[in-house]
Amino acid sequence: MGQPFKKIWASVKNAKTYSIRMQRKLILYWLCMILTAFVAEALILGIIGVIPEDDQKLGEALNMQQQNVTAMLSRQMDTLAAQGITLSEKITRELEQILIRKGITFDELNDNAELIAEVESSLYGILETVLKSSACSGTFFILDATVNTQAENADISRMGVYLRFSDLKAVGTANQRMVYFRGAADVARREQIQMHNRWNLEFDTSLIPGYDTLMGFSGNRLSQGCLWSERMQLRGTWEDALLLCIPIVDSSGRVLGICGMELSDLYFTLSYPVSDSPYGNMVTLLAPMEDNKILLDKAMIGNSAGTYLLPEGYMEIKSGRYYTTCLTETYSYLGVYQPLSIRSASSHTLIAMTLISESSFRQFSTASQQKWLLASLGFLLLLIGVSLFLSKRFVSPIVHSIKEIKEKGGKENSASGISEIDELIAFIHSRNNQEISVGELPPDIEELFRDFLARVQTLTPSERALLQLYLEGYDIHEAAEQAFISIGTARKHNTNINRKLGVSNREELMLYFDLFRRCDRLDELTYHR
Repeated sequence: MGQPFKKIWASVKNAKTYSIRMQRKLILYWLCMILTAFVAEALILGIIGVIPEDDQKLGEALNMQQQNVTAMLSRQMDTLAAQGITLSEKITRELEQILIRKGITFDELNDNAELIAEVESSLYGILETVLKSSACSGTFFILDATVNTQAENADISRMGVYLRFSDLKAVGTANQRMVYFRGAADVARREQIQMHNRWNLEFDTSLIPGYDTLMGFSGNRLSQGCLWSERMQLRGTWEDALLLCIPIVDSSGRVLGICGMELSDLYFTLSYPVSDSPYGNMVTLLAPMEDNKILLDKAMIGNSAGTYLLPEGYMEIKSGRYYTTCLTETYSYLGVYQPLSIRSASSHTLIAMTLISESSFRQFSTASQQKWLLASLGFLLLLIGVSLFLSKRFVSPIVHSIKEIKEKGGKENSASGISEIDELIAFIHSRNNQEISVGELPPDIEELFRDFLARVQTLTPSERALLQLYLEGYDIHEAAEQAFISIGTARKHNTNINRKLGVSNREELMLYFDLFRRCDRLDELTYHR
């Protein structure tokens, strides 16, 4: 196992002995600069938020939608509560006037089907007006009386009227079709309103959440008695609904019954459509919470197209930094929620919640990351292309000038754009035209010779011998054979030679040799054994 590592280490140690062209070094320099700039740019963009952090962005989008949803739900439920209180007060006044005109007490309504039908008919108009003017799908009232106190289950069967919208296609539109769900059949015929196919004469109060609680109401203000149910099925139908129930209290403080509003599942779905977002469809929930669980089977769900969210089972929630993760048995969702300040007929806390399918968010996040990756790679390739172009543009005149020096000694009036190269070409040109003594050399060139010769004197005899072989035209492999040394030793000497002479590669060393040769001073470099 150790042998391959030794070879790799030896290769790394000997890497400096290889000659590298100036253009390659310049390209490497540019690439290092570009990569440094690229990383710095990525860090800066990340800090200032240009590069998207999808989790944080999703949290911001969910919270913004949640604020809207909470405001809408709170406003709708507060409005319905206010309208329900008004409905209770109107029913109380109308009922008391009927009893006064008839000269009877409220308890005398029991076992009097004709009188019950007359009371329901008198109160029908109030219900119809409220239904047509409120943001709900149904209205009702239940009075604590029955047509037959001797009938089976008479203790839970109570008179009242229940009006509902049927075949809803939209909310807030006029001329919705109404059906008669509960109440005396004569009232429906008199008002010429179609009876529901699951119509019943009276209410089964055991199915009304919080009914017994409201019948025992003793508060001073009706707002203290407003109770919201959880999602419940309307008996005999395929429809689910949410009920708001409010006590009906006479002037003496006696609770005569309850009244309220209905939000059907269909009405809620139409009222809260999905909200489009880059991350997928956002869904609205009005749900009870218990022990860190969302009770989906008792929740009202807005339009859930594309999310596979159904009112079944429950969701476990796990709080996160930007949002909450909600898990069902089959799917996972991401969302935020907020408790609502309304009373529930159960002991559960009702919350408003905004959800999005985790799978849709992950798809968006993956696509977003791919786009940024492709854009970054494209930008990096562009920078690399620019570096290659600039390197070639910078090195090209130098290479061209060196080639002229080697082949022709340089052309008169040629310019490389590099002052040192231009000065050398000018000197060589003048040297080709006339004999120049050492004293006639330009000061910079003469100093260059002296410095180089001084560095040559620092070489060891073995290094001088190897330098002599280079001077005679041998490459490093041939020089090793001539000197009867291994290639490894030759490379070690070569590294020391380059370091002591201040050159980085063989091409630069040959340039010095050529300069000494053209100035007839090559013998000063010759090593005499």
